[in-house]
Amino acid sequence: MSWIPALPALLTTAGLVVIPGFAIALCLRFKGFSLLALAPAFSSAVVGVFGVLAGLIGVQWNIWTYLAGTAITALAAFLLTLGGRRRNTPAAETASTGARRENHWRTVWVPVAAVVIAAAMVARRLMQLIGQPDNFAQNFDNVFHLNAIRYIVETGSASSLTLGQAQGEGALGLYPALWHSFAAMTVQLTGASVPLSENSINIVAASLIWPLACVFLVRKVFGTNPVITLAAGVLSAVQVAFPYMLLVWGPVFPTMLAVTMLPLLIGVVVMLARGSALDADQPLRRSWWFALLLGLAGISTAHMSAVNAVLIFALPVILVAWGRAARPLLRKPVNGRKVALFAVVTVAGAAVAAALWMFLRPGFYDHWGPTSTMGGAIGEALTNGPMGMSVNWLVTILAVAGTIYLFHIRQHRWLVVSYAIAVTLYVVDAAVERGFLRNFLTGNWYQDTNRIAGFLPVFATALGAVGAWAIVESVMKFATANAGRLRSGLGRYGKPLGAAALAVGTVGLALVGYFGPVQQYIKEKAMLYSFTEASPLLTPAELELVDQLDEYVPEDSVIAVNPWNGSSMAYALNGREVLTPHLFAPPDPERVLISAELDTFTPEVCAAVEDKNVDYVLDFGNQVLAELGGVEYVGVTDLAGDPGFELVASTGPASSLYRVTGCD
Repeated sequence: MSWIPALPALLTTAGLVVIPGFAIALCLRFKGFSLLALAPAFSSAVVGVFGVLAGLIGVQWNIWTYLAGTAITALAAFLLTLGGRRRNTPAAETASTGARRENHWRTVWVPVAAVVIAAAMVARRLMQLIGQPDNFAQNFDNVFHLNAIRYIVETGSASSLTLGQAQGEGALGLYPALWHSFAAMTVQLTGASVPLSENSINIVAASLIWPLACVFLVRKVFGTNPVITLAAGVLSAVQVAFPYMLLVWGPVFPTMLAVTMLPLLIGVVVMLARGSALDADQPLRRSWWFALLLGLAGISTAHMSAVNAVLIFALPVILVAWGRAARPLLRKPVNGRKVALFAVVTVAGAAVAAALWMFLRPGFYDHWGPTSTMGGAIGEALTNGPMGMSVNWLVTILAVAGTIYLFHIRQHRWLVVSYAIAVTLYVVDAAVERGFLRNFLTGNWYQDTNRIAGFLPVFATALGAVGAWAIVESVMKFATANAGRLRSGLGRYGKPLGAAALAVGTVGLALVGYFGPVQQYIKEKAMLYSFTEASPLLTPAELELVDQLDEYVPEDSVIAVNPWNGSSMAYALNGREVLTPHLFAPPDPERVLISAELDTFTPEVCAAVEDKNVDYVLDFGNQVLAELGGVEYVGVTDLAGDPGFELVASTGPASSLYRVTGCD
């Protein structure tokens, strides 16, 4: 299958991610590039929140529920901004037509061009990684992700309070549902396969939401500078640690979706932290606060760990704003009530932040120990080559230039501090031994160095973008100082030549980045998405049998499987119910008994078979994901020649479907 037939699914997913949120942004009266950049976060908020609400009141999750939630949120946004008019600056009111056109070019077309360039680069690399549109990552976590998409399609339940039940009967319900909900809607609307829908939301998140968020952040920090804007787009596409690595490691798709929105949330905090810049326009201030609320709702239902990521990485800019607000209170006598109120708000804010950091985290998990030495981890982080990957010289040089530049101009140095926090978290997790410090600092992300490495590109992109401007500015100053009247001599050709130079520079930067470390990484990891005889989940023969299951297995029958050898994928790929949908399904006594002792056909086993309605066994042999994986499934593995099983279909020596006859 080529990628052309996959376009309807890809475009549908993009529409689901952008259009509803765009309507909400319009109702909040945002303008320019912010309309587009904020849209995915607003759409995510609607999907996440109304998925939960629909589950609570027993309403099925589908496009109509999504549209109803969008309409309610848009109405609330519209009402929130009533009571005042947006103020235009005198300059904007008196600007000439030419000036307005130039301003529109800077505020809309340059950032859109930056996103388009990045989207093309990322999407192309992901197509190379995935290979065929219906391929899927044959890795640990994807057993759950694919089955969870099917679960939403089949049950109509897309609540983050109940999605965990897709792991099997008796499982805890809590699991972030946003990523799976978008994929499930693509299945519902287009009839696309579950793997294609999974790939669609991954491509849209990595190639659209992520560049939008990165460009949004640099523009809220540095303004409409076209060099910084275009550089941010390009640099967002050329770093392995994000978005590519989280599409391979795990794969942790919900975390990947959450991190794509992280720069956006930090950008919103930057806007709110400016304080006085919004004081004259109260409707606009309310809009930005509502944007923060929606953004947090969206990112938290993508993955709750992202809330603490927003907290820790936005902390430097929050402290800068706090210092600016505290300074007048300390310099001169003021109303005691103001001081008391400021103190109460400060203490309450600190308490809430501490509570979030300590309690809004997963259960203790330290299965992954250190991966590097202290010196090695520091070097990996600062050279943008985490987890032993190749040094990314392009990003590193530009990020160093950006850091030096910010200290030189004495502005936005909080961004360097945020980058230092990301580096510190990575170094601690990569090099510090298991214990209190490592868990306290990185336990929010399962002490998983791969996930934490994904934060580094957020700030390397922003610093690298301003570093590109620092280099351009230096070249311009040098040229002006040594070429005398060069600029005036160019006359009316100055602007076209400048635009041409900007375009050539952007293309050159993109080419250098495109053929950098990402290219090699994609080549190395593409095998994860391929189907071969050595594939850990499904070989070509096994996939062929799964595709035929609806010809042999009635819809009301249950298939006994060993999830470690990929046979549980029958649910995700064909919609046939399996006894054990996940590697770590809850220990239901009857399920455990059938899995371990089905081939004994004792009265207890047959009673469990009847109770669970198990009529078939899908036997994919002993090729499993992990060395010890599946040892508890000996009763449903290697059944060839065993009495009590009737061979129904087979596509290879280790891919067979049996009907259970031993209990008849």
